Order: sequence, then structure tokens, then C-alpha cells
Amino acid sequence: MLEEYNNIFEQFDVKVKNGYKGRGAYILDTNKGLKLFKEIRMHREKIKFMYEIEEYLHNKGFRNIDRLALTKENNPYFEDDGTMYIMKNWVNGREIFFNDEEEIFDSVKNLAVLHKCGTNFSRGNRYKNYVKLGTLPNKLERHNVELVRIRNKIRKIGKWSEFDICFLSSFNYYYQKAVEALSLIELSEYNNLVNKYHSKNVIIHGQYIHHNILVSNKKLYTMNFEYCNIDIPVIDLYRLLRKVLEKNDWNIKLGIKAIDKYISINSLSKEELNILLYLIMYPEKFWKISNYYFNLNRAWKPKQSLIKLNKLINQKDKKEKFVKELKKTLEIS
Repeated sequence: MLEEYNNIFEQFDVKVKNGYKGRGAYILDTNKGLKLFKEIRMHREKIKFMYEIEEYLHNKGFRNIDRLALTKENNPYFEDDGTMYIMKNWVNGREIFFNDEEEIFDSVKNLAVLHKCGTNFSRGNRYKNYVKLGTLPNKLERHNVELVRIRNKIRKIGKWSEFDICFLSSFNYYYQKAVEALSLIELSEYNNLVNKYHSKNVIIHGQYIHHNILVSNKKLYTMNFEYCNIDIPVIDLYRLLRKVLEKNDWNIKLGIKAIDKYISINSLSKEELNILLYLIMYPEKFWKISNYYFNLNRAWKPKQSLIKLNKLINQKDKKEKFVKELKKTLEIS
């Protein structure tokens, strides 16, 4: 099966000894070490941006990453008959365990180092499409509009599923939380933070969660920079924290300590911590589950969607307690 790609492997100047099919990619044993090879649907400019980000981080000392390989023509991709392919370094490792406090704290500290190393990425100015500073309120407003649209569509449906009933019964609570969180962000120092970070050009990973944090030989590796952009670092921290807290039933002590671990390496201002709080308050998981279920196909995996929604609702009170405790810690009334 790999033989059909031999001409592409040649363009990346590697000799493949053997390989196997992974999840949407091939893992290759080559004369230049372990590589991941896959087809990718991404604009050339974004691939170049990703390459430059990885090289910048590597040169700054953040080296345990899946750097893109260059072709003989010095491109971080190869295009064959309209199809784009990339090859990058890989490691045999496992995803971090979100039930292991030490690994959680290590991953948080690793993220802080990424942000410190990723500061002052001046070449980001060449890639305006991937500078996301200032876009957060509009993004959340779109989510809010989508939630209302989903509710209205469900109301028009003649026969409701269990998911539909569960969504409608919990809609008012989560929509109110969404409106409140967005309002707090709009009334906050968010715009001042945006101005501050326009001069800093900080790289954020964009999808820094357990799937993209591997452990190999007792070292952490940060993988898959396909969602990388320039933005406020707490957006990365929020995504990681939300995943960690959902997996750990909104454990207050764990969450507060994780934030402290990040701050011990990369300090956060009062304004940034406020934004972190408001992002945690926002019911992104509710939007995500609902959007996935309704927009893809209401008949697609309905049981899994219902299970996820019920789990979210069951954690509601514990999340409220966490938010209350975080407010107290940050001294926000």
C-alpha cells in the first residue's frame, strides 16, 4: 500500500523501511527516524505558517514537537494532482492521563513554556489570517446565535427525540450562562489585552488537549499544531483546563492548583485571569454537543450525544461551585 507514495517519499528525501496505517495517517520508520505522513486539507499559507511557528519554537528551545519536514524544494508540503501531503517528526508515545495529577500539572507547565518560547513571533505579521486577537466576542456571539437557531429548529420538529427534549429543558439555563459570560467579556479589559498582545505576537497551540500531548520516555511531546494561531495565551489554558475539569468532575483543588502551576512559569495579569474565568463560565460544551448533534445529522450517534449532554447537566452544580471558588480566589464579586 505504501508503494503508491514512493514518489512523494522521494520528494521528502526519505527512505521508508516500513510503516503502518494509523488514525488518518501513516506512521513510517525511515532512514531519518520515525515520521508521520498524511494527506491534508489545508491552505498552503497555513501550512507555511505552521512550519514557521514550529521552527520558531524549536529555535527558542521548545523542541519536543512534531516539526514538519521539507521537500527537496524546501516546501513543508508536497502537492500531487491537487492533493496536499505533509510529513513530520513523530514519537511512539501515549496520550497523557487526565486522571494523573502529576501529568496534568506537567502538561500545564509545558503549555506555559510553549507560550514563553512563542512570544515575539514577529513573522506572524506576515500571516494576518491567523492572527485571532480580538475575535473572541464575535466567536461567542455566533455560538449564542447558533444555540437559538438550534432551539427554534427543534421546536418546529414534529417528533422530538430524547436529546431534543433534554436540550429544550436545559436551554434557558445554558443560554443565560452564555449571554452572561459574553457580556462580562465585553465589559472587561479584553480590548486592552488585545492591544497589549498585538505587540507581543504570542503563539498559541489552538488545540492543546490530551490527544495532542504525548508521553514518551518520561518526556512530554506537543503534537499537531494544525490549529495554531496568534492570540491571548489564556485561550489555550482555558481549553486545557476545561478538558481536565470535565474529566475530574470539576475538582476545585485540582483546577486552582493547575492555574498556579501555569502562573509559576508564565505570569498572568488580573485582566487575563478574569478572561480565563469568563471563558470557563461560558457553556462551550453545551454549544459543542448541540451543534455537533443537530448540524451533522440528528440521526447520527444520538445515544452518544444524549450521554454527553446528560453528563454535562449532571456536572452543572459542581461547575457552579468551581466558578464560585475561582471568583473568590481571584477576588471577583
